[in-house]
Amino acid sequence: MAKIYTVASGKGGVGKSTFCANIAVALSEMGKKVLLIDGDATLRCLDLLLGVDEMVLYDWLDVVENRCDSEKARLFYNDNVQLLPAPVEYPDDIDVEKFKGLIDKYSSAYDYIFIDSPAGIGELPEIYAKCCDECIIVATADEVSARSACAMGNKMIKWGIKEEKIRLIINRFDKKAVKRGKLLNIDDIVDKTYIRLLGIVPEEKNLMYASVTEKAFSVNSDVKMAFSNIAGRILGKEIELYL
Repeated sequence: MAKIYTVASGKGGVGKSTFCANIAVALSEMGKKVLLIDGDATLRCLDLLLGVDEMVLYDWLDVVENRCDSEKARLFYNDNVQLLPAPVEYPDDIDVEKFKGLIDKYSSAYDYIFIDSPAGIGELPEIYAKCCDECIIVATADEVSARSACAMGNKMIKWGIKEEKIRLIINRFDKKAVKRGKLLNIDDIVDKTYIRLLGIVPEEKNLMYASVTEKAFSVNSDVKMAFSNIAGRILGKEIELYL
């Protein structure tokens, strides 16, 4: 059975979806089967990041409402990474029971399922939180994002996730900007969010285009190494936190 993660953020624009795409690819390179569920109804983008947007015929709401077979809704990036696209309209009647039923249709076929949750606090993030085993909160190194991540962490606890099952990703971390005093340092971010750190992804302006396909990062890329280290920690390996 798959381990279920919801990937959340307190505010938008922190790179949550690109994190989902890249961590799926990193885990797949370690031989793990990963299903990505785009949970951002009406604002889906994982199909674009994975380069499978022209293949979209169905979405996960079609599966929930029995408009298509569960196999037909999946899009294959490769043999180990698949995607369930988000619906283009808001699913007004979705609830925890129905979404758990959706996950149950796929769980036995994967090692990991990542739900890309909409930014902020709302009905869908709460449903996803109540359907997962652990939560990853993505933040950037600024005061607003850190405060929002802290609020999201508190909500996750309220929604039933144990504090030790909530982890933090610091995304787009720019060491030069930190040294100039324009961004928070790593210790400050952890102190302000009260969330245990899972990993740090360095700033890379081409990250949006490097999730997959022909523009993937080179073997020696710092960003590729960062995702490889994060994937290793998810697998339970003891890997030092460094940047």
